[in-house]
Amino acid sequence: MRPNLNKDLYSSKLLKAWSENYGLLPIEKYFIKKYLVNKAAKVIEAGTGGGRIIFEIEKLGYKDLYAFDYVDKMIAICNEKKFHSNSTIQFNTADATNLDVYKDNQFDYLVYLQQILCFLDRDTLHLGLKEAHRIGNANAVYLFSFLNWDSKWYNPILSAIVNFSRVFKNNKISKNELPWLKINNKFNWRFLNKNQPLNLWLKEKEIVEILENNGFSIIEIKTKVNGEDKVGHIHIACKRNEIESTKVF
Repeated sequence: MRPNLNKDLYSSKLLKAWSENYGLLPIEKYFIKKYLVNKAAKVIEAGTGGGRIIFEIEKLGYKDLYAFDYVDKMIAICNEKKFHSNSTIQFNTADATNLDVYKDNQFDYLVYLQQILCFLDRDTLHLGLKEAHRIGNANAVYLFSFLNWDSKWYNPILSAIVNFSRVFKNNKISKNELPWLKINNKFNWRFLNKNQPLNLWLKEKEIVEILENNGFSIIEIKTKVNGEDKVGHIHIACKRNEIESTKVF
């Protein structure tokens, strides 16, 4: 398992930008309004960052709200926003791969947007899905988003360059795990250096297979709203199957 360099990045260089984001993307608004239909339901957001999405869900009239992030500083920012807005959201510091702070079968709606599962590596993705499966109830609806491999024409080229460099540095080869090319809208000239934070980019077919083999059934998949895809993400609504989730990647 590699060091959690994405966590370090969000604790430092990306902290300000992510804590100051507000509002929903059109595709997020589409999925939230379509699938979060019971305002008395218990809702949790994973990887909340500065609370951009969960605070918007609260504005829609939901009351029983929870959110977590693995960056302590992000949760501190969320609690400060909560204090100033008289919010009732319950925030926790937690890692998506270990959610012992939450009980089994606890939530009706689970919002895993902002591609938080793509900050995990190939070896821990199944743990994040296992925990998501565990804390949702039998009728739970899940909203996932993933980085879309096919949204960037240069991904195959980037993957080839990065993995060629990894061979010479005796590092682990991984087609889908790619370094950040931009950090705070600035090109990351160090992207070929050792110990760079990585993101997991997947094709739609791969994502469907991973979800189905880890205890989920697909309801809807979308990459565009109104014919536009400005973010390069795949959004998926799922139900939980009543089987034990298993590691399949």
